[in-house]
Amino acid sequence: MREINSKMLVLAREARGYTQKELCELLGITQGSLSKIEKGIQTASVENIEKFCNVLKYPESFFYQQDNIYNPDLIYYRRRIAVKKKVLLKAEAKLNIVRMNIEKLLSSVELPEDNLFQWDVEKNGTPEEAAITLRQQWKIPKGRIDDLVKLIEDNGIIVIPFDFGADKFDGLSMYTTKNEPLIFYNSNMPGDRQRLTIAHELGHLIMHFGRIIDIERDVEKEAMKFASELLVPEKEFKSTIVSFDLRTLANLKLYWRVSMGSLLYRCKALDMITDNQYRYLWQQMSMLGYKTKEPKELEVMSETPTLLTEIIEKYSDELEYSKAEIAGLLNINQDDLQEMYFKKETRFKIIRN
Repeated sequence: MREINSKMLVLAREARGYTQKELCELLGITQGSLSKIEKGIQTASVENIEKFCNVLKYPESFFYQQDNIYNPDLIYYRRRIAVKKKVLLKAEAKLNIVRMNIEKLLSSVELPEDNLFQWDVEKNGTPEEAAITLRQQWKIPKGRIDDLVKLIEDNGIIVIPFDFGADKFDGLSMYTTKNEPLIFYNSNMPGDRQRLTIAHELGHLIMHFGRIIDIERDVEKEAMKFASELLVPEKEFKSTIVSFDLRTLANLKLYWRVSMGSLLYRCKALDMITDNQYRYLWQQMSMLGYKTKEPKELEVMSETPTLLTEIIEKYSDELEYSKAEIAGLLNINQDDLQEMYFKKETRFKIIRN
């Protein structure tokens, strides 16, 4: 009997949010046995594999996959935040599964070629200069970027809404094993925060992957500087400011489609306001509750990624896969397929072998 990949068992358990102890209680086996199976010391019996499938809700094929599982420390630069370990492991496991799914899907569908470049802050220039260069390379008109997600996907980068299970997770970026860039963002955030997060992760892809980063460098700050310049270019932003008050910040939010708080921080970073003005405006926002939730009438609508949905629909519409066959290709069940994927439109070609 062929042995299962013990790493896939761990991945399935963590993706469903179970500890070893919790899963053992559901399986009716000892924790010692499960621990040995997960470490590859003990072979899983036919009966155990059947239990894994029934309890964890993954088809048997899932446990035989030989895909690489990414170490999270290698795929994103966010410092560990105050999130329970169980929540963190679940998010990381599900991210790996989505990434594995995408790699399988791209075996028969060709993406638009990604239009990214690598930028070394220490040699090429500041994060802001990287953002200016990107605007030039992507031929982005002056002013606001109306649909950031469409712009990024048009340049060959898959953007994926994702439920991290914790509000403190904003997003992360990574490359697949075949070097296709991916950006994940928290689908539960408001639209303005989503835009800033997606731009932030784009900065990571351009400035921080594929190079050794000095531990003293603040890559989060660099990515935020990149995102700020990309979404709110300094020259144009400065030319729009006449006065500094909450009404001004509200009007600026309606135009630039980033939060009042981010715009206030941008003003301070560009030395457009004094320390006293900055503190005063934050105090006003705090008194009005805007630090936690800005006015509903200023709400920025979420943008809708379509590239991954298009890939799935290519399989169903053009390659004539049934949902059951797509689920089989991805080694997941149909309920997970329905929940994780499916939506609109198309812009690539089939690879003819």
